[in-house]
Amino acid sequence: MKIKTIIFLGLCVLGISVTEANVAAPESTSVNYISNNMPGIFEEIELRGDLIFGIGPNVIEAGASDDAIYIGFNQSFGNVNISIYNSMGIAVYRTIVNTDVQQVVIIPFANVASGSYIVELNNANGYAEGDFDHE
Repeated sequence: MKIKTIIFLGLCVLGISVTEANVAAPESTSVNYISNNMPGIFEEIELRGDLIFGIGPNVIEAGASDDAIYIGFNQSFGNVNISIYNSMGIAVYRTIVNTDVQQVVIIPFANVASGSYIVELNNANGYAEGDFDHE
């Protein structure tokens, strides 16, 4: 079975809702589920910044695969802005997530050009970012 099909079926089992993006990019799929551990199909994106210092380890987890970007919030941060920028500093994706309701965000990324990207998370209390390569 293809990896996309496995991911899709897993998301269907957990429940899917769609969040509208502010920039022309794939829509974000949200799952109301606390991951506690990022799924093995994603390569970890190391986050830096003051937003990642919360109660306990892995307060925010981020990862990238060939098809998607994963962001998991293991505690509430209220509304968090999520932006993804290409190497030219151009936003290719933006959305706002209410982490009181939505703890996991999976952003389809299969149809985005190969290259280096930065994922940026921020809210009124802090900021975090991490870079990743997309092939």
